[in-house]
Amino acid sequence: MKALLGYAEKLVSMGGAVAAYVFLPGLILTSIFDITTRRFLQLGSTPLQELTWHFFFACVMFGIGYTYLKNGHVRVDIVRERLSKRLRTRIERVLLITLLIPLSLILVWFGARMAWLSYVQDEGSRAALGLSARWIVKSALPVGALLLFLAAVCRLIRPEREREGHR
Repeated sequence: MKALLGYAEKLVSMGGAVAAYVFLPGLILTSIFDITTRRFLQLGSTPLQELTWHFFFACVMFGIGYTYLKNGHVRVDIVRERLSKRLRTRIERVLLITLLIPLSLILVWFGARMAWLSYVQDEGSRAALGLSARWIVKSALPVGALLLFLAAVCRLIRPEREREGHR
């Protein structure tokens, strides 16, 4: 179990690294290039604008699991800080089991179906000069949701492991 949990954490961390070192620089560079060419050369590029939001979506989806795993997600600290550590752990575990894990599995299931249908139908952009192969960006949804699921399972198991002295 310990090895499996370590493997899941490494996989989620790899997703975060891909988001940080591949998709985020791609997002920054395409945004700068698009803004520069539109502003100074009066050249608009539909594919470049679409590529920008593709990079953004992939960055979010690949990074969301890592963010949750490393406890970097947004919380309502005003309420949370007033609760005991034990109650905070219980609330998080209940919400993981009832909301986050089922939601991430639903996103994996329907996202994979959506990406597959997009691939089979050879879906492309509706814009005349837009990008083709829309299934590539749609594949980021089930992959990111799977990474979020793995992060949620790791967070669900980790408090027990810490109490048992494993970490």
